[in-house]
Amino acid sequence: MSFGVVVLALFVLAMLAMQGPSVSGLWSSHAAVVVIGGTFTATLLSFPTKQVLRIPRLIIEAIRSPKLEVTSIVATLIRVSDRLRSGGVNALHAELKNVKDPFLKRGLQYIAEGFDSKEITDLLEAEMIGIRGRHRNNINVFETLGGYAPTLGIMGTVMSMVAIMGNLDNPEALGPEIGHAMVATLYGVASANLLFLPLATKLKKLSEEELRLRWIMIEIVLAMHGGASPRTIRERLKASLPPETRKLIQDSKGKGGKKGGTGRLETATLQE
Repeated sequence: MSFGVVVLALFVLAMLAMQGPSVSGLWSSHAAVVVIGGTFTATLLSFPTKQVLRIPRLIIEAIRSPKLEVTSIVATLIRVSDRLRSGGVNALHAELKNVKDPFLKRGLQYIAEGFDSKEITDLLEAEMIGIRGRHRNNINVFETLGGYAPTLGIMGTVMSMVAIMGNLDNPEALGPEIGHAMVATLYGVASANLLFLPLATKLKKLSEEELRLRWIMIEIVLAMHGGASPRTIRERLKASLPPETRKLIQDSKGKGGKKGGTGRLETATLQE
């Protein structure tokens, strides 16, 4: 569980505690139906049903905040460059079975099958465009939820206010009823700003990290195709990776043949 989820839970508990005995007044089944039901209904009208049904899985993915296995990717790239340099295409064919990341494996297969650099670039960039588009669609779902929720909250409040204005026989109950009517607005604003929009931002960050690493893969694959030495590959990786991960280049040197160099990524949910 990410640190942000813990902070959010503590924040909500603190707000409820400060509400005191009147915390029960924050519950309204009418408001929940209007805001939650209305928000998801509007989203279903905006996106394909299959994409909306993926929302629970995307929420779990964003909360888990999976880390890219940069160590494994770096080790795999260095190991493959060493094998390709020493054993040629035949060694690359033998090494492909140890590469678990599908994207990287396809790039290396293109080298083994004799594709030229332009063909490799075009194919991998086309796949990147598809991945980025799928990521963007998933992010758009949460941004749309965050846009609809406050509006549906206001609608729920207006519906309650209309009912209240039609029954003014008991002035003493007017205050509590108006307060109860505002709960729908609270649900809409809170769900948008504490759930949907933060999750959209989190998915965007995960997408950027994965795409950045995949662009590095493309660059290194093309360098291997061009006959770059393993030393050049290491230097390119150092130049491409953030400073805090550059030490992985040195750590992985000479360890490429270990089982840990699988090159697996843990952000598959974003691509689907």
